[in-house]
Amino acid sequence: MEPDKLNLSLIENSHTFMTEAVRKAISAREDIRQWQFAILNLVQSVELSLKELLRREHPVLIFENIDAPRNTVSLNQALARIENPKILGITIPEDEKRKIAKAVKLRNKITHFEFDLTAEYAMAKFSELFAFLVYFQGRFLKLEMDEILSQDLLQSVIDIEKCFTELRDKAVQRIKDEAVSQDLVWPCPNCGEETFVIEDDQNVCFLCRATAEVTECPQCGQLCFGHEMHDFSDLIDSDYSEGQVLIHNDYGYSRFNACPECIEKIREDIEQQRADEYYRFMEEQEWHSRRQQLPDI
Repeated sequence: MEPDKLNLSLIENSHTFMTEAVRKAISAREDIRQWQFAILNLVQSVELSLKELLRREHPVLIFENIDAPRNTVSLNQALARIENPKILGITIPEDEKRKIAKAVKLRNKITHFEFDLTAEYAMAKFSELFAFLVYFQGRFLKLEMDEILSQDLLQSVIDIEKCFTELRDKAVQRIKDEAVSQDLVWPCPNCGEETFVIEDDQNVCFLCRATAEVTECPQCGQLCFGHEMHDFSDLIDSDYSEGQVLIHNDYGYSRFNACPECIEKIREDIEQQRADEYYRFMEEQEWHSRRQQLPDI
């Protein structure tokens, strides 16, 4: 890129506005005036995202008049084309369209007229629209928030209470829409919500985008988080000599890690085997002792 020239694709432009919207929303916690810029940038990001979906279907669809492609479609026109069964045929829920319409109305007031804005209302509108944008980008553009926002920005916007609620609802809705089996949805080790998906080796939270290793327990074959696995090599009878581990008794185990469901049973099993060995040893000692006490014949 030339230092004095900026070239952005449609989707890159959307992401630039989204990033700036998040920065302004974070700043708004200290300065309420930043909410107006957060909402302006976010509405623009939504509009560009809708156009990107149309562009992917056919580049001419982003223009108001396809016969004279000069001006691009408005946000409402973009929605109409996306829902048109002869174009994309994607249904946007009515409640989502109402939220978008309210945000656009607020954007128009901010840019064209005097307006009143409370921090609570601005946060609610921002949260609704941001959650929709996260869902839309992930569901239809196959772009995730951690590909767009840095981790610190993503975590900061999640920390906004109303935004967190909206994002959680949208993450749950996406799991439902993508028909992810409930046994593949776990509590996220980062945010704690039931939005961590392990389907198709995704291993990612649909809410906070945290990733985690998922591994198979070598003892029972069940899947669990890698950080939950327990190492029980300290229970195995072994010595360390000249850089090598010499195992004297593995107690029937070939791999020395286990999931939380198995570890206690394994500890009990090894303790029982040790106790049984001790009793056998004592019985053998007693038998030898008695043999030695028998008179020679």
